[in-house]
Amino acid sequence: MINFVGAGPGAVDLITVRGRDLLEKADVIIYAGSLVNPDLLSYAKKDARIYNSAEMTLEEVTDVMLDADSEGKNVVRLHTGDQSIYGAIREQMDILDANKKEYASTPGVSACFGAAAALDLEYTLPNVSQTLIITRMEGVTGVPEKESIEALAAHGASMAIYLSSGMLEELSRRLVEGGYREDTPAALAFKVTHPDEKIFVCTVATLADTARHNGITKTAVVLVGDVITHSKYDRSKLYDPAFSTGYRNAKDENTNKVAFCFNDKGRAVIERLNDAGAPLGISPAAICTGADLHRRVAKAFSDRSSIIFVGAVGIAIRMITPFVNDKLSDSCVIAIDDDARFVIPLLSGHVGGANKLAVTVAKLLDATPVITTSTDVNGAFSADVFAVENHLAIRNREGIRTVSAKALEGKSITLSIKDYPPKDPVDIIIADETDREYDLLLSPKNYVIGIGMKKDKDAFEAEKFITSLLSKNGIDINDVHSLATIDVKEDEHAIRAFSQKYRIPVISFEASVLERADGDFTASEFVKETVGVDNVCERAAALAAGPRGVIVCKKVKGEGITAAIAKRK
Repeated sequence: MINFVGAGPGAVDLITVRGRDLLEKADVIIYAGSLVNPDLLSYAKKDARIYNSAEMTLEEVTDVMLDADSEGKNVVRLHTGDQSIYGAIREQMDILDANKKEYASTPGVSACFGAAAALDLEYTLPNVSQTLIITRMEGVTGVPEKESIEALAAHGASMAIYLSSGMLEELSRRLVEGGYREDTPAALAFKVTHPDEKIFVCTVATLADTARHNGITKTAVVLVGDVITHSKYDRSKLYDPAFSTGYRNAKDENTNKVAFCFNDKGRAVIERLNDAGAPLGISPAAICTGADLHRRVAKAFSDRSSIIFVGAVGIAIRMITPFVNDKLSDSCVIAIDDDARFVIPLLSGHVGGANKLAVTVAKLLDATPVITTSTDVNGAFSADVFAVENHLAIRNREGIRTVSAKALEGKSITLSIKDYPPKDPVDIIIADETDREYDLLLSPKNYVIGIGMKKDKDAFEAEKFITSLLSKNGIDINDVHSLATIDVKEDEHAIRAFSQKYRIPVISFEASVLERADGDFTASEFVKETVGVDNVCERAAALAAGPRGVIVCKKVKGEGITAAIAKRK
């Protein structure tokens, strides 16, 4: 039997299980030696006959296949990446067909997908690009005129360009002529997933310079598109709580917004928002003043709710002043005038999301958002927004001011992940700890708290139990990435209140998924009878921490609550 097998982009463990099994059983292997990682041949039998097709013609390759198959041998034709992309397999198959030989094909991971993994990239970001074009420049082999680089560039879609790293000057020119901006993000992905992999992010205009500077002349895939820098994109409807699917109904997850108004006109504005069909989850507005207003605002700040005032800004300022404490933890506060003409973020514009909320509310009211934070007004990079959106803890808050000032001056901001690139001073570094020079240190949030809970557990008691457990394990609340639980408990008030107060997202799993978690967990027959799985907190923590996560605190029982802690990798 003859099998065409995709070897994957390079790493020996990125070949499919089926492909590996076929390699292990093969009597004859013909591999594309110019591109396939030779370490993959370690899967071959000791007595397998191995041929390097880089040194062979088409006829020589197919002659080996035909002879071996006639001898009853198992043959693997090993192509780089996925053989359906620039693998020249059809011409081989035609010869096999002419000789009435049977063959099969096992797909592989193409280099553009290995590059996407290396860059944490999604090619299809909503409202940025929903199309991936895989193409190449014409060389010895031409391309149809309608598939020229210029014609394809006109779509502005994500693009992966193979077999073109030796023609980057021309490629850049033609991409721009086709419609990409010169500053459109681009990347050179050299030998992705190989031990000597190198990835360089640049722009369309600087592709050739980047390649020259780094000695890249071949074996690189060129990526082009705004998706490379995760440019502003719309949230996918797939997991949007306001969007129903065949598996779940829409839910209103943002129930932590409270509104205050001072007359009937103000109350009408809030009613307009709640009738707008958006999942804002604003509590019904109450006209209140004096001590009652002060008490309610204090409660909202204590719960870290988002606060909406409809009325004079002066009243709002006087109400919130006693509670303003820390820009990284203050409640989000916005104000709307009685006529709903303007929406003004007053507090926690970035970390608390007041700017974002103001823009959302303004769209619903057909009003004008009045944004005053310098980075937003000037379209400059915002370090604290970057940290929030990427679930990173801010370790030295004074660094935000330094980086923002540089961004406002129009200077480039350098960012490094731990010790890459080489050890020069940088503006921002992402690491748990480092000896390098930087202005701002952002750290991954490393811990997941798995929670099991009886119905209607008191929120204050639950918070006290969880924070005490963190303290006993020497874990700062700012290092908590997420709360994890079973789906039937995700809407428990105590869990949602903790999530809201500390701005920690909740991840939930169905019982059938929890059952498949890998590990040694503390079993309980009572829990299994109640929710369908023998352990919630440890299993949920393990799953949410990911395949390389480890449980650092096994199940701890409290009154009507259990918790476990896992550390993410």
